[in-house]
Amino acid sequence: MKINILGVIYDVQEVEYVNKFEPRKGEINYLTNEIRVDRSMPKDLKDQVLTHEILHAVFDLLGMDDLGDDEGKVQRIATALHQVFTTQNIFKIFDEEVV
Repeated sequence: MKINILGVIYDVQEVEYVNKFEPRKGEINYLTNEIRVDRSMPKDLKDQVLTHEILHAVFDLLGMDDLGDDEGKVQRIATALHQVFTTQNIFKIFDEEVV
């Protein structure tokens, strides 16, 4: 699957091993524009990991390296955004008629 992140196309791949040297759930390669996610995880966790890797791409493209390099902050933001967007149909709100 390909996704557009701020005008850059990333190829998202579900793989058996994200990184043969270090166990990881997901990983982004800024040189090849690839995001790799471990296929053995449940779908909800894959979605959350993809959100995490997308945030890395966003911070990189915005030149926010200090934030993008902080795994703890990226994870906390990814967890929050994933919860907000998966527990509600946020953008559906604009389809409703205001009375």
